[in-house]
Amino acid sequence: MVEKRWELALFLTAVLTLGVSCASGPKPGRVAAVPTPPQPTPLPDPVPALIAEAEAALRSGLAAADEGHLDRARAEFDRSIDLYLSYPGGALAEARVAEAYRRALDTVQMRELEMIAAGDGFKETASERASIDDVGNLPVGATPPSPETRAQAQAAVAAEDLDLPIELNEPVLSCIDLYQTRLRDWFEGALSRGQKYLPHIREVFKQEGIPQDLAYVALVESAFKPTAYSRAKARGVWQFVSGTGRRYGLKQDWWVDERSDPEKATRAAARYLKALYEIFGDWNLALAAYNAGEMKILRGLQRTKAKDFWELRETRALRRETKNYVPLIHAAVVLGKSPARYGFTIEPDDIPEFEHVAIEGAYDLRAIAECAGAPVEDIRALNPELRRLATPADRTFALRVPAGASQRVSDCIVNLPPEKRVNFRTAVVRRGQTLASIARANGVRTRDVAEANGLSTTGRLKPGTELIIPVPARPPLLTARHEKGGDAPENRRVRYRVKPGDTLVSIAAQYGTTVRDLQTWNGLRTTRIAVGGLLTIYTSAN
Repeated sequence: MVEKRWELALFLTAVLTLGVSCASGPKPGRVAAVPTPPQPTPLPDPVPALIAEAEAALRSGLAAADEGHLDRARAEFDRSIDLYLSYPGGALAEARVAEAYRRALDTVQMRELEMIAAGDGFKETASERASIDDVGNLPVGATPPSPETRAQAQAAVAAEDLDLPIELNEPVLSCIDLYQTRLRDWFEGALSRGQKYLPHIREVFKQEGIPQDLAYVALVESAFKPTAYSRAKARGVWQFVSGTGRRYGLKQDWWVDERSDPEKATRAAARYLKALYEIFGDWNLALAAYNAGEMKILRGLQRTKAKDFWELRETRALRRETKNYVPLIHAAVVLGKSPARYGFTIEPDDIPEFEHVAIEGAYDLRAIAECAGAPVEDIRALNPELRRLATPADRTFALRVPAGASQRVSDCIVNLPPEKRVNFRTAVVRRGQTLASIARANGVRTRDVAEANGLSTTGRLKPGTELIIPVPARPPLLTARHEKGGDAPENRRVRYRVKPGDTLVSIAAQYGTTVRDLQTWNGLRTTRIAVGGLLTIYTSAN
């Protein structure tokens, strides 16, 4: 049995050896393999590069819009959209392009609606919080001043030429400590900002015959911010309330508020302070009256029989804000006259050079900024008394523009198209009319009319009241003469009924116009249009 197993094993070994020999030998008649031809190199995908370029143009347009350069913004928006439309087969031919195109179109449309809404010139410019609102919360006198603070203040007062009698009592020394600690950054920033105003303030105060060191009243009131606005509805560097501002010649209307004009308001502040001194014969009482009102101080003196401000301060006749106000001014004079002694680093703001241009009528400040070749923020900063992004419609306004730009602006605004001007009309309220009915009759939003006239949207209107009606900027349309069949117009009006499959893009391409114009002409806020709806289109006459 064992023998047979060995014979079988030897037989299998021989077979396997023969198989291996045959496999390794030549194989006559076998066909050689044909080599695979090289595959063509795939073409680069053009879509990512197209989208990247279009999105870069869109970002550039958004940045230009933020800076107020409307022409440049629109040019970049158009370039972005045109890149998508230039894709072979159109923007909707490829899914990735179509999606990016729709995103870009939505972004452009939203920004342009914002530009139209803000660019009509009727939105009031923003204000900043007035520092005077925080005076009453300061812990003046909460902790006794150190001997070092007293000695340093005495040395500063002795070294400086002061024209306002300075008290170095406990409240004033406490304020000096506050300026060096809790309020250090604020004080340093305010004093740096004030460097461009202080020379003019001192000159005006000298001319009016009052102490020049009263210039630091503006530091406590507003930190030298022309756009500061307080809870008491006081405005500007000198924080005039409306009535006092008018009493001293500061014009306030829907277009301008001269309380925010540092030059005019400084003259008014000097005259008001001088008048208060003539009433009280004491600068500390005059300063307290500047904060609280002269009648408040007169009644307090009469009731308490106090002989000066410091006695009056110890009574309950004054609010905490007024009690803190005068010591803060004394401390500001001490530190403001010798900031280096106290380790303050003062970095003065640049003093911009400017020229005046006589602007007649309402013009968008952003259009003027384009004419001047300057950011709109520079124009606004030079003219803080303007309440809107526009010059006044009812007068000639001396607009400040950067030095060297006056002639350029004068030449440019003559040729500005109508849509770059601020458009408005007036309406006189008739009996029974509401704000909503007047807005509807004029084709504008109730909210816009309310904002333009400082009214509540639900408030009642007095018959005979004249309202300003803001009119959104639009491209030039047909004149009444053209509508009545006069001479052949340069443009003709088409009434187009929307068909199934129509889009604003396809309609704009058909009539050689833009999506933006279609939206403007028809008051559209999105790209959606209803089948069967009518669109107004202005196109070149044939």
